[in-house]
Amino acid sequence: MTLRIFFFLLCLSFAKNSFSQFYIRGHVTDSENQAPLKGASVYINNTTKGTTTDDNGDFQLGPFQPGQYEVVASYVGYEALLYSAELKTADFRIRFKLNKKELILREVLVLSSATRKQYLDLFKKYVLGVTVAADHCKVENLEDIQFTLGDTKDEIVAFSEKELVIENPDLGYTLYFELVDFYYNKLTSGSYFFGYTRYVDWAKDEQAKKKWLKKRRQAYIGSTVHFFRSLVKKELTKEGFTVYHLDKSQRLKKDTLVAKTPLQKANAGVHVPMKAVEDSMIRLYPDSSFLIYELCLMDGWRIIYKNSTTLKTEIQRKSFMMQPPTGTMTGLRLREAPVLITGRGMLLTPIRVYYDGVWAYERLANMLPEDYEPE
Repeated sequence: MTLRIFFFLLCLSFAKNSFSQFYIRGHVTDSENQAPLKGASVYINNTTKGTTTDDNGDFQLGPFQPGQYEVVASYVGYEALLYSAELKTADFRIRFKLNKKELILREVLVLSSATRKQYLDLFKKYVLGVTVAADHCKVENLEDIQFTLGDTKDEIVAFSEKELVIENPDLGYTLYFELVDFYYNKLTSGSYFFGYTRYVDWAKDEQAKKKWLKKRRQAYIGSTVHFFRSLVKKELTKEGFTVYHLDKSQRLKKDTLVAKTPLQKANAGVHVPMKAVEDSMIRLYPDSSFLIYELCLMDGWRIIYKNSTTLKTEIQRKSFMMQPPTGTMTGLRLREAPVLITGRGMLLTPIRVYYDGVWAYERLANMLPEDYEPE
């Protein structure tokens, strides 16, 4: 009887912990005079979880499950600050001290109306994308985007002192995007951008949200979010993904070829793909209290999703792209190690990877918040 009582109490303890309300609370102040900043935005990066500070500069976010979260605090005229929080207890507190933005003397390009329009079109192309959803998106404060030269005359850098407000009617979100970096090379057409994003859902109740459910589901299927969640759950095959490692050490060499056909010569020196399984793709990252994985990218992954995604179909309508007749081919390559991912499938270090294939066209207009759950 005593053993049964102990077991019952143990179950109650587990149940209590399972339903504990974990919150992130804190305070946002000016770093110089410690004055509270009323109305500062505080949010979990790339999610719909956000709030603003009260008259005393205080905020509360939650409830959450225990884990690691990127908490961003931003305020007009101040530098945005990101804090990587490991949520272990039911009451986690952060004190943000924001620095006023320094007046950086940038050589803002004085552009004609036609040239500015051309630059803004480039900015929208590489930040929003080239899909139908991107065409429907509207940046409410385009006038806040300014351009300057990079290290060479062929490089263009865009910046904004205010967060960009982007309306996305196709997916039913307003995005508030804190632009950290945007780069474009006119000579190579290479582009790169980075920033912090918070989403506001246009529909709070399920009835009003129904018209967006289908398009959100289409954006999710075969996306990077879908892939990373499947990877950490070890459900790649179940979810329709096949992955191949690319390994330089296993490259085909010309002197190993028996026949010298044009096709064999073309393939000489290319990476030989080897089918991968989840256990060879991720490993536990030791420097964290929570479930954090490091991607074992080697020389990259070639990823095949079983069906043709909406993004693939839209991109192929506009430009030629090498793709299988059925299915969607994408890829990942290492920019800088380590590449870390949470146990929830959230990429913690997105700037450390390159995307190939269809995913190279996955921009803000077709991205979903990290806390999106398919119906």
